[in-house]
Amino acid sequence: MVMKKKFLRAGGEIDWMVITSHFIITIFAALCLLPFYYIIVVSFSDPARINPGQLVLRPYGFSFDAYRVTLSQRQFFTSFWVSVQRTILGTAISLTVVSMLSYAISKKYLRGRKIFFVMIIFTMLFSGGMIPTYLVVRYTRIINTLWALIIPNMVNTFNVIVLTNFFMAIPDEIEESAKLDGANDFVIFAKLMVPISLPALATITLFIAVTHWNSLMDGVIYIHRPHLKPLQVYLTEIVMRSQLEDFFQDSADRAIPPLTLQCATIFASTFPILVVYPFLQRYFVKGVMIGAIKG
Repeated sequence: MVMKKKFLRAGGEIDWMVITSHFIITIFAALCLLPFYYIIVVSFSDPARINPGQLVLRPYGFSFDAYRVTLSQRQFFTSFWVSVQRTILGTAISLTVVSMLSYAISKKYLRGRKIFFVMIIFTMLFSGGMIPTYLVVRYTRIINTLWALIIPNMVNTFNVIVLTNFFMAIPDEIEESAKLDGANDFVIFAKLMVPISLPALATITLFIAVTHWNSLMDGVIYIHRPHLKPLQVYLTEIVMRSQLEDFFQDSADRAIPPLTLQCATIFASTFPILVVYPFLQRYFVKGVMIGAIKG
């Protein structure tokens, strides 16, 4: 009954525009989910029944052999732990810096506010480039450390703009009443603005965490030691290999096709984000819309 009302106009006529838009969106959603579905199906299929170049649209048997081999690799867990440390530490530091910066810039009484804001916007349009950034990271002596994956990505201009717009939408009377009670800027920010900003902060947290978890190039450029490589670098090395003989520890595992192992590794590296995302999804749209009220 609800679906019928959804596709009807006020006069009771069928709204073909709404039906067409829903159909197109459904097709695009299916196309986006198809690669992920393919990875899951191949990773859980019987390795003996999977051939290279084969289009797999349904599971061929059922087997955990690919995950058994993938999860038996020490380097997988080493890289996984590096990505976990990077995501947690990088998200906490970046969220703290971005939120404090955005709150300061949102205040019209801040001296030089427009200059600071122009400088931040400038970094969105122009960057120093890969080589100058690498030289900065190198001469600060954080190459082959976890900080090389965190500090260069600490401030994202888009996140600053979203949070700045959100803080600007908060009535000034709230801050003024707190100042009359004797609260300073740090107390106002920590005990007043942060609780009010939870939807926007949850959205930015999701942005930052996903960026850190999926980031690849900084791990390739700044990290050269195997025990410090993040999970995405390890995943790339596995996917790019056409032969995985050195990947096996048991000769019985050599019958497992490389495609099955690659798909299992991809799904295992994506699974943590899939687990965390539903808990932040309810804040996602609300936080973005609130942050876009003012420009």
